[in-house]
Amino acid sequence: MATHTGAATKALGIGVASILLGGALSGCGSSAVTGALNGTVAQKWVDFATVLGDEDTVKQTLPDPATMPGWKSHRKEVDEEDGSDEECQGCKLDGNVDFEAGSAKASFKITTFATGTQASAYLATAAQKAGKKASALSVTTVGNETTAYTGTFGSSTGNLILMRVGTVFAGVLVTGPSDVPQLQKMATMLARRIEQTAAGQHADAALDTA
Repeated sequence: MATHTGAATKALGIGVASILLGGALSGCGSSAVTGALNGTVAQKWVDFATVLGDEDTVKQTLPDPATMPGWKSHRKEVDEEDGSDEECQGCKLDGNVDFEAGSAKASFKITTFATGTQASAYLATAAQKAGKKASALSVTTVGNETTAYTGTFGSSTGNLILMRVGTVFAGVLVTGPSDVPQLQKMATMLARRIEQTAAGQHADAALDTA
């Protein structure tokens, strides 16, 4: 199993052992998702059972410079996970990408699982570990499950959202100058890109620049 280092990755994975498209969506009631996001619109989320197990697909799901206007990207990578580690049961792939804008930094992480139950268990463990070192942060639910924290991660102070989107665990950490609405928009954008990929669509969700 791959192991990642660095404050951002450790915060997103919460030290849990650095913690695909198959099938169809099992949920219903979600319309197609396209284009930029409006953070003021109520979001609906499908609790899909699709397994994201393809490296190229996961890499394309992660944000890119076109979806993050004004931010410079660094180190986009996807690693295979064997799924046998008791701390990451059923995990398939682990993807990470970092961005920076001045002194602000944003890190995105997705870990794909064989089932939503396994992704939920990983989220619960990650949230428990994060809660020991940071304070709970009130945010609007993103994806199917959401927990958020504010505090010091590594050597930087920032805000963190951890979430489950179908069979995927995802996290967004923003350090340096940032605010909760900005974090919320980034998390929503990432969750929408995951949902789009699971639906067989091209992931084009981006930050609202209006």
